[in-house]
Amino acid sequence: MEKTIHNEQNIETSFDGKIMLRLLSYAKSQGIILFFSIIMMLAVTGVDLAVPYVIKVAIDEFITPSSQVFYQVPSEGRDQFQNNTTVTVGATTYALPSLKDTFIKNNDAQIVPVLTETNGSYKLPDGSILDDETIQLLKTHHKSLLKNLTLVLASLLILSFLMTYTHALLLNYASQKIVYTLREALFDHLQIMSLSFFDKNPVGRLVTRVSNDMNNINEMFTNVLITSVKDFFLLGGTVVVMVMINMKLAVICLSTIPLILIAASIFRVKARAIQREVKVKLARINATLAENINGMKIIQIFNKETSIYNAFDDINKDYLKSSVAETRVYAIFRPAMNLVYSISLALLLWFGGNDAIRGAVDLGVLVAFISYTQQFFRPIMDLSEKFNIFQSSMASAERVFMLLDEENPIENPENPVILPEETFEGVIEFKDVWFSYQDDPQKDEDYVLKGVSFKVQKGETIALVGSTGSGKTTIISLLNRFYDIHKGAILVDGIDIRQMDLASLRRKIGIVLQDVFLFSGDIKSNIRLKEEAITLKAIQTASTYVNADTFISKLPHGYDEPVVERGATLSSGQRQLLSFARALVFEPKILILDEATSNIDTETELLIQDAIQKMIHKQTTIIVAHRLSTIQHANKILVMSRGEIKETGTHQELLSKEGIYYDLYMLQMKA
Repeated sequence: MEKTIHNEQNIETSFDGKIMLRLLSYAKSQGIILFFSIIMMLAVTGVDLAVPYVIKVAIDEFITPSSQVFYQVPSEGRDQFQNNTTVTVGATTYALPSLKDTFIKNNDAQIVPVLTETNGSYKLPDGSILDDETIQLLKTHHKSLLKNLTLVLASLLILSFLMTYTHALLLNYASQKIVYTLREALFDHLQIMSLSFFDKNPVGRLVTRVSNDMNNINEMFTNVLITSVKDFFLLGGTVVVMVMINMKLAVICLSTIPLILIAASIFRVKARAIQREVKVKLARINATLAENINGMKIIQIFNKETSIYNAFDDINKDYLKSSVAETRVYAIFRPAMNLVYSISLALLLWFGGNDAIRGAVDLGVLVAFISYTQQFFRPIMDLSEKFNIFQSSMASAERVFMLLDEENPIENPENPVILPEETFEGVIEFKDVWFSYQDDPQKDEDYVLKGVSFKVQKGETIALVGSTGSGKTTIISLLNRFYDIHKGAILVDGIDIRQMDLASLRRKIGIVLQDVFLFSGDIKSNIRLKEEAITLKAIQTASTYVNADTFISKLPHGYDEPVVERGATLSSGQRQLLSFARALVFEPKILILDEATSNIDTETELLIQDAIQKMIHKQTTIIVAHRLSTIQHANKILVMSRGEIKETGTHQELLSKEGIYYDLYMLQMKA
């Protein structure tokens, strides 16, 4: 696969205790809910273990009993058996067992076995033969107990349903809350990262972290961690009950465990590799898709739909191959486990059936073992698949924590300086500033800015001009501390911005960019940017001041007019005017205009120029411009070339020098 920025990071670790402990730390707040969820789950496990045994009792005690148990009633203690049906044979009175007695024998009474239907008659050990009336009473009693047992079984199943529902509800709620907290932490972390971080990480990869990887973590909590506890309890409980009922049949049923272990081991290895491959390729699809959708205008302008489609088709086919391979692995594992289960069942039927025919094993025991065998294999198959879900979730968790641990080079100092609004003047000074977008520049050619120095006094307007790539926009990014400089210092009101509170600094700076970004919503929400303290009246005042109200008032819904993604239904000039209103409504002390009049029509440019003239008289202003006609009013113009300031002066002073600025001006005048 071609190595690009869209490729996903490969995670080779299958389990990391530190990652798991860190993940569980997010579950602490949901500890009580998870505890009750586990209690419900264990209760359901108990019901699952009890149901086959209840069926065994129904068959062996009431439907096809091979022997009966009577309580011989002592003459001096008959009162304690008054709730039992009693029969008298000769001089002896017997109590027929109740449903409770079927499970818990009364140690105060003598247990007397009765042989069932020998030559058509029922005999007691003393040779007494039960008459037809007593036999009918016995059968009626069995029907009554079978009915009661059926009601008990139904009650258990209903209780199991309610507890399963409660368990699922609690577990999913807790899991969603855990993922909710983790997703918020991740998004909050992304918001404070520097622009250099976003330069290196494609949008699709970050979206995969917040969406797909979070879903994987949620699946681990809901389908792996807690439910695996149930699977282990069910496995252990099933083995214990089977051994208690019949050791021989238990050994027969468990004889296929080596085959299970071999199949599960092979499955884990194969599934782990293919799942990792699938997720890596899925992240590549997301990253490529996000990039192509964002660049759709360019794709259509240059008629590159076919070539872009073919490139995406190659990536998609690569993902398809891995997905099919993953399906093939699962398609083999399930039937393989079913085959092993069928072998166990066949062995059970052969040996257990022969024992049942000989009378060595009760029919109910055989039926119960069939249920327990199925119950034994189900969690084994689940655990094998859950293991791979767990590994996938661990990889997702590791990627998420790698992102959370990504250090932000732009951090607040321990004791940041916060300049009060009333004393803030907006004096800006660059002192011998060197900067490179490379982390470790080695040569002067690696630097975008080389020894840049200038000062802007309170209320002054300076303009930055120069050819593309000369470093104009970089200066703006550095002033907002989107990046940190390598050498020198940037001062605001005499204080190094690296010592200032980052939020406080940016709150005092308003920027109007060349490419205006609008969020989906409406006009007023794009001006106030979620700042609910800004009233509609303030929005209208700012819009009127910068001439944006002229077109807003003509929209069908005015300031409530819907704005689609990126403001695609508005013209460039309209978006630019909205950005002016957005900057003004926050009342910045420093105003930055980055190519604010480029790529717009003449009429809109006149409106924008009027807005600029109104705005720059209130605060310190830095203007980046290609059109030299728009900056002639500036107090100072800095002419930049290859990261250095080559000329400084007013419009007239620079023209008189007949240097770089003069050449640029004459070229534009000729055009």
